[in-house]
Amino acid sequence: MNVKLILSTFLFGGLIIFNVNALPASLIERDGDTSLGTWQIVGESGVNAMHAFLVSARKVVFVDKLEGNALKRPDGISAISAEYDLDKNEARPLSIYTNTFCSAGAWLGNGTLVEAGGDNGDANFRSGRQTVRVYDQSIGDWYELEGIMPSMRWYPTMLSLPSGNVLVVGGSKAATGINKEAINNPTYTYYPPSGTVMEDYPLQFLAETLPNNLYPMVHVMPNFEGKPIIFLHANQRSISFDLGSGKVVFEYPKLPGAFRNYPLTGTSVILPLSSIDNYNARFMICGGNKAYEITSEGEASCGILDLMAENAEWEMNDFGGTPRVMPDATFLVDGTILFVNGARTGFAGYRKGGGANALWVNENPVLFPVLYDSYAKTFKPLASSIVPRMYHSVSTLVPDGTVLVTGSNPQGGVSLNVKYPTEYRVEIFSPPYLFSNTPRPNIISLQTFEINKERIKVYYQQIVTLIVQVAGGEPSFKASLIHHGFITHSQNMGQRFVWLDVVNVWMDTTVTDQYIVTVLLPPNSNIIAPGPSFIYLMNYDAPAYSGVEVLLNEQPA
Repeated sequence: MNVKLILSTFLFGGLIIFNVNALPASLIERDGDTSLGTWQIVGESGVNAMHAFLVSARKVVFVDKLEGNALKRPDGISAISAEYDLDKNEARPLSIYTNTFCSAGAWLGNGTLVEAGGDNGDANFRSGRQTVRVYDQSIGDWYELEGIMPSMRWYPTMLSLPSGNVLVVGGSKAATGINKEAINNPTYTYYPPSGTVMEDYPLQFLAETLPNNLYPMVHVMPNFEGKPIIFLHANQRSISFDLGSGKVVFEYPKLPGAFRNYPLTGTSVILPLSSIDNYNARFMICGGNKAYEITSEGEASCGILDLMAENAEWEMNDFGGTPRVMPDATFLVDGTILFVNGARTGFAGYRKGGGANALWVNENPVLFPVLYDSYAKTFKPLASSIVPRMYHSVSTLVPDGTVLVTGSNPQGGVSLNVKYPTEYRVEIFSPPYLFSNTPRPNIISLQTFEINKERIKVYYQQIVTLIVQVAGGEPSFKASLIHHGFITHSQNMGQRFVWLDVVNVWMDTTVTDQYIVTVLLPPNSNIIAPGPSFIYLMNYDAPAYSGVEVLLNEQPA
């Protein structure tokens, strides 16, 4: 192989500029206005998507509560979990036998998805309140560890930890609309446990933040000391907490405006991390509501908090000017955030009554997403869907750069001929960057492995090599690493975006339009937790045709 060195310098933030005056021409002529993105209904989910998580480059798993979905397991019982094939746009039933209602999920460092908690059973399903479920990728199905959690958890949060295990935190011990002291569960536990059994550890913060503390927002705090510190937000309060000592490290100022936790549901992310500012973490929280009232207008504000600042203060904005309760926040390949789904009024929960007199506790669906650029600090409204997506809806980035959006079921059972029916339609939203005039890169291999045949093992601080083809003149590459998380109830548990430093780019002179790109992976597991993630590449503003699925871990001794 003959190569020509294009660039040999270390640039932070993953951006290399070759020739800003000579962008290649469009490869494809497109009809219509695509500047705001496009929507397409592509299939049916089989079960309502109360939960969702990406299990490979072209497959997503959905999990529902107990209800009469038309998709059946082999034993004839309505399925409550399904694997959705993004190429065939077909769903196949999976095997869950305990009640998953309002549970949570996160990824182990070995690449296994763990889900925990739930509600009581019925004639066909056993109780899930103390159950841990494991999605076994080798067989493409679930197995269940019933009763192993030391306490009942409904509406807990889970988080992938730097250690490679997962945290299960908070929730209530019984189903409820608003949490109460009698059923509150102000504790946390780990799976797998350090000993032979799971144990609960006290978390006073969750005793102090009643009643709006269900699905607490939890994120790993970046640091270089290897400390197991997490950030938590519940009600209007935020703390950093050291899991090693079991003590609060710092309490942040009270968040202005609305409440943001279930049932006055907002959403949150840690904004893109970069070596440019030493992986400084900024927490962003958007939407919610001020009151547990059907007619109460959703919150049209976001708060941003610099978690590393000595005198941290909330920086508030108007969330693009649209009130929204139950929004979903999804990172796109370029580090922008797509806020989608939700309602203008009400709160998370089921309609009251039936027929023409039904009261919908979440109403006035917001049909258009907004795109947030954290560097420009701007919101941009994008093209509208035709499908209302409110309570129990989800969105997730797909490795081809699109966003899968599905779900919505603001009622206790399957109802199809009502104002807001149980939604099985799966939509794909194509963001504006897919319609750029810039040629999209095609990643051929990573570390000599063909991409997306299986997860490619990579390590912290490793420089990895991608073989990339892109037409149309000298490219300009930037790279990112995204953990897609576990999505439910407007919470994307563990979702993370980290810019990768592009180290070198060579032109392969033996192959037309082929380049060798080396990128540096993050320095440690506090920046992004070990486990499955995707490496993404962009040429100027155009993402590659697919990201690369990797399994990130510590280098073996």
